Amino acid sequence: MAIFTSTGFRNLTVDEYSDAVETLKPDIAIGPADLFHTSTMPVPKKLVRMAGRTEDWTDAFLTPKRREALKESGVSVFAPVLAVPYPIQWEHLRNLADDVVDSISGLAVYDVDLMPDIVDNHEPLVSLPRLSLHIPATPQEVLRQISLGIDLCTIPFLNAISDAGVALSFTFPPPADIHQSKATLPLGEDMWSPENEASLEPLVRGCPCYACTTHHRAFLHHLLNAKEMLGWTLLQVHNHQVATDFFAGVRAALARDGVDGFEEQARRFATAYEAELPQGTGTRPRARGYHFKPDPNPSRINPPAWENFATDGERAGADVNGAAAAAAAGGAETPLVPDVGSLKLEEKGFAEVTHGEGKPE
Repeated sequence: MAIFTSTGFRNLTVDEYSDAVETLKPDIAIGPADLFHTSTMPVPKKLVRMAGRTEDWTDAFLTPKRREALKESGVSVFAPVLAVPYPIQWEHLRNLADDVVDSISGLAVYDVDLMPDIVDNHEPLVSLPRLSLHIPATPQEVLRQISLGIDLCTIPFLNAISDAGVALSFTFPPPADIHQSKATLPLGEDMWSPENEASLEPLVRGCPCYACTTHHRAFLHHLLNAKEMLGWTLLQVHNHQVATDFFAGVRAALARDGVDGFEEQARRFATAYEAELPQGTGTRPRARGYHFKPDPNPSRINPPAWENFATDGERAGADVNGAAAAAAAGGAETPLVPDVGSLKLEEKGFAEVTHGEGKPE
C-alpha cells in the first residue's frame, strides 16, 4: 500500500505496519484501509477495489498470532469503515460482523452517514465503540456525529482555530438565558481584534484554564502581534479546555436526560450559536515542511514575506542611481552603485578575474 506522509507518498506493507504497531503499542490501532487522497469521489470500479483491498488487508493484519500479540500488549484494534457507499463495502462489513468481530475492539468510521446502515444491517457490530475519522468543521457537526452514534471524535479544528488567533467561547448546554436575546452568539473571540489591545478581561469569563486565570486579552493580543509562539500556545491551552468542558457537558446531558434530552440541547445549541467558526484576522504561525497538509494543493494562508519592488529591474536601478546622484551633488561620497539596471548588466556581462597568462579563472 502507499501512504501519504509529510514528505510525499511511500510504500508500506501490512507487515511493516503491524511491526510498528507492536513496537509503539498505541492505545488504539486502526487497521489498514484503502483511502483516497482527493477531494472527489473515485469511480465505482475503483471503490469496489478499495473495499476489496481493505478486506484483504484487515485479514492479513489480524492473523491469529498477531491477534494474541496485540491483546497481550493492550492495543485496541479498530477496524476501518470506508467513506464509500454502503452497497460497495457491504461484503467488507459482513466480513467484520461474521469473522472478525471477536478480534476487534471498535470501528474507525470515515463517513458517519454510514452509521444507520451499520446499525440496521450488522447487529454484531452495533455494540462496538465507534471512532469518527470524518473530520468535523464545527461543534455543531460534532453534535451531529454524536447523535448518529459516534463515541470518539477527532476535532482538528482546535489546532486551526488556535493558529487563527481565536479563543473558543461556546458551552454545552448553551446558556439558559440565550432565548432573551435574538442575536446568535459567536463560537469564539478573535484575539487579533483591536478591541483587545487594552482589555484586562480573561479570554472567556469563568474559564478555569491557565490562560484565562493567569493572563488577559491584552497580553494575548500583544503576543500575537509580536509573533510570539507563546500566544498561540496559550490559545491552544484555552481551546482544549473549552473542548474538554464541551464533551463533559455532552456526557452529562446524555446521563441526565437521555438521548431525547441531548437532542433537544443540541437543537438549542444550533440555534444559540453561529453556524461557522470565526476565521481570525491575523497571520498564522509559519508552517514548516513537515506539517501535514490535509488538501492536495492548499492555498497560502499568510501573505508572502517578500515582494519585488520592480518587475523589470529597471525602475529599481533608476531609483538607486537617482539617490546616488543626489548624494554626489551634495558633496557626499558616491556609493558603488551601477549606472544601469539589472537587465542591462546581464546583457553587458560581468568582469572576470584572470590569473597567470590572462586566462579567466
